[in-house]
Amino acid sequence: MKNIITVKTVVITLGLALFSGCGSDDSSEQTTPPLSSDVVLEKSAISKALESGSVADTPAIDIIHEARAELQSIKEGEKLLNLLYGSDAISYKPSNNSQIINIEGDVHQIFSILNGNKGNRLGVAGVKSKGHFALYGSNPFEYFQEGENLSYETPMKRLLLWLIGGEPLQESIAEQKRVIALSYVDAQSKTKEWLANNYKEWSLKECNDVATHATCVGDADLIIEGMHAGDDDAATIKEDLESSLERGAGVLYLHPNWGENGVSDMIESLFLISFSYGGNWWADDGASWSSVTSMHMAAYEVKYAALDKMLQHFEAEDYKFDWSRCKNSEGEYSQNYDRCEEVVGLKSEFEDGALLVKDMMNALDRKKENIFVTDSYKLQKLLALLGDKFREDVHYPMDKVKSDPMAFMRSYYSDHAVYNFRLLNPTQRDMGNFSRSDFSHITPTAKVVTLTSKKPFRATGLYALPGQTLTVERRDSSDVVVKLFINTLRSGATHQYERDGYKRPKYLKTPSIELKPAERISLTSPYGGVIELEFDSNDVNVSVAFENVGEHAFWAGESYNDSFSAKLNANEYDWAELVTSGFEVHSKLDKMIASINGGADVDWGSAAALAAATVKYTSNYPLVLAGYKGDGVDSVAEIHNFAKDHNLTIEQVAAVKHMNADQASCGYGCSGNPYDAYWAYSPIGHGDIHEIGHGLEVSRLLFEGFEGHARTNPYSYYTKSHYFKDTGDEPSCQNLPFKELYEALDASYNETNATAYLQEHLWKNSNWSHQVLLTIEAMMHAQKMGTLENGWHLLARVHILEREIKRAESDWEASRANLGFDSYSLDEFKAIRNNDWLVISYSFAAGLDFREYFTMMGIEYTQKAADQIASFGYESVPQKFFVSTPNGYCKSDDYGSFLDKEMINVDGNTSFPY
Repeated sequence: MKNIITVKTVVITLGLALFSGCGSDDSSEQTTPPLSSDVVLEKSAISKALESGSVADTPAIDIIHEARAELQSIKEGEKLLNLLYGSDAISYKPSNNSQIINIEGDVHQIFSILNGNKGNRLGVAGVKSKGHFALYGSNPFEYFQEGENLSYETPMKRLLLWLIGGEPLQESIAEQKRVIALSYVDAQSKTKEWLANNYKEWSLKECNDVATHATCVGDADLIIEGMHAGDDDAATIKEDLESSLERGAGVLYLHPNWGENGVSDMIESLFLISFSYGGNWWADDGASWSSVTSMHMAAYEVKYAALDKMLQHFEAEDYKFDWSRCKNSEGEYSQNYDRCEEVVGLKSEFEDGALLVKDMMNALDRKKENIFVTDSYKLQKLLALLGDKFREDVHYPMDKVKSDPMAFMRSYYSDHAVYNFRLLNPTQRDMGNFSRSDFSHITPTAKVVTLTSKKPFRATGLYALPGQTLTVERRDSSDVVVKLFINTLRSGATHQYERDGYKRPKYLKTPSIELKPAERISLTSPYGGVIELEFDSNDVNVSVAFENVGEHAFWAGESYNDSFSAKLNANEYDWAELVTSGFEVHSKLDKMIASINGGADVDWGSAAALAAATVKYTSNYPLVLAGYKGDGVDSVAEIHNFAKDHNLTIEQVAAVKHMNADQASCGYGCSGNPYDAYWAYSPIGHGDIHEIGHGLEVSRLLFEGFEGHARTNPYSYYTKSHYFKDTGDEPSCQNLPFKELYEALDASYNETNATAYLQEHLWKNSNWSHQVLLTIEAMMHAQKMGTLENGWHLLARVHILEREIKRAESDWEASRANLGFDSYSLDEFKAIRNNDWLVISYSFAAGLDFREYFTMMGIEYTQKAADQIASFGYESVPQKFFVSTPNGYCKSDDYGSFLDKEMINVDGNTSFPY
């Protein structure tokens, strides 16, 4: 038996060697005599692994050999391709108002029969139950009747024979009496005309009434299906198509445009494909090939060749890269840097293949497809099993230079090959600094979680235990789309190419898996982690039942005080979560303890106090300054009254913000939702509010030539100013160059062209810290001149004006005065430069004439903008500068409190007071 299995392996390897140029010269095994036909073999280790999903007794090399053999089978192509095209060239060009088809099923049960030259699938075919099917993203018959794509008529005729009679093709079918049902087909009359002209004996009938659909298609040899039925009819049509395939009928689906509906959604699920958003509209792809071989091989190169390249290296154990081509952010080269795009072979020999594997596994998870309970998906099974095998020997930390290169690459492959929608998925024994792997001290529990939906997602307070199957059932019947995922961590937070930086798995967050009402699913993660629910709409009650899960330290209200504290102290998990109505913290356990007990700025003393501060400072004040309203967001009269007076909309807060206190994806903290950081969370921490600010800022609020951070930090400064007012405790503030900016302004005063001078000597070489002072000084003027009680609120008003633009453009004549642009036509407004928009909007929002102020600051704007501001008749802002110590803008200093500071003239004669 051992020799027989060895023969199989060697033959596979040699067969591939003839093609790939790398193989074995060991011919001694080939003399083993063949088995007689009556010998019953025990199943090989590979066969057992494919059936069970376990690689416990399977060597990695056997999995690699089998996967490469499967790729060779795919490379050879399906027999149908040659039957359709023979030695003919292939030409088919659909309009861009057509669809692209993505295959998500098993490659031998559904495969491409028409590939575009840009790499898109325009037609696919396959076998399902006892019938054959084909799907096109367009209607070829419509083109034929219009005199287009006529060279494709011959392969289409062969395809129709195959759909009805299978293989070998039976030419006699064309002359036989056959029943063809046309169901909700676009261009149905043209389709009927072409069929009637070419098949005189075929009986054609229309089946466009869902009430009689089953009977109508029940005797058809071929059903030509379209998408022009109602969404509510899709389930009935699906049942009828399934019944027809079961009795051996053929199905040809023709998608008429780039759109989608309930029927096309049904086709996706029935045949395991997906349509692309926008379809062929942007790709504008078509097929023009000299032969079927050239078409098939081009598709193989795109979809599979990189896999075989990668597997060849794992087979030969010859991965080795020159890491000296890695760079840092300044473009300097060193083997210890982490930007490795220029490393020769890294992309082509590994990453391209690994990412194909990742896409396959993610698609299976999203489709909720347990491939180990089917006879299909052999390639995907083998690739997942190889990841399982490699995962057995992972040990962190690793370094791309110092670690064994094969151990490093095997580990990194296993990160890409994670597949969760199955019952058996062994725990990764070493998960580095993400989490412990041994949870034998935890007794799993069952719990029903009821949440009010909020985009993008909410924490459940439950933990998926690694290697243990959790079962989930959705109990509510609402229309909100609910998806489950495990872990909130972004892949960028794992820095595998940094020096000694590969400290944990790369792809810890699972794909989002949809839960339909009453649906019950099971999945298993090799990593485990916190469980989250994602939503597509807000304020809907959702109920989800969980089985076989853990409960980590989780706070969501006063009732959690005792359990949260106990679980923090118990140290049974490495993660903790604290959630409020508008903000959620997903934190490593030690960082959560630091957040509460003063290791992150302030000693709040308890989770409840930390949560209260989060509601007030982290959620509330940044959203106030961004001009929003909502639960937990203060309604400030001078913001809301401004909107009311000008018939402007104050938008509702639409999303919950999230923070991962863990590792940052970039720098020391990295924006997003969630944003992530190396630091422990603090409700008044500059870094935390800074990253939230990145999610609130908009490009229109940036003066020309200024860098992005010039619009980011006011949210932090505003929050800190309130904390100081509330407590008297001085927050830490960034240093800003008040003196340096003033001296540049003062030096420009006697220049013939002060604006040009400042552009050259100040703004050209400035950074965000100079640039943000432009906004802060404007706020100080608004407060000093009394048009705003709190000058910070100028920014909130400008935010409201910016968000009103899209609504105003739909009825510009009625709305433009409310934006402060009554002298602008819509075309002029759409072409406005950013500086003009800002100087007008600052003036309009503050009720002040800021022209002289911006001129003093060296900001360029047009005469038309100046004329618009002049038409308001507002009081002019003087050419004066507010004095502050470098960090006094968010608290008191020798020159006043907060924004209420002393002023000095900008006149070329006045010296800065310190």
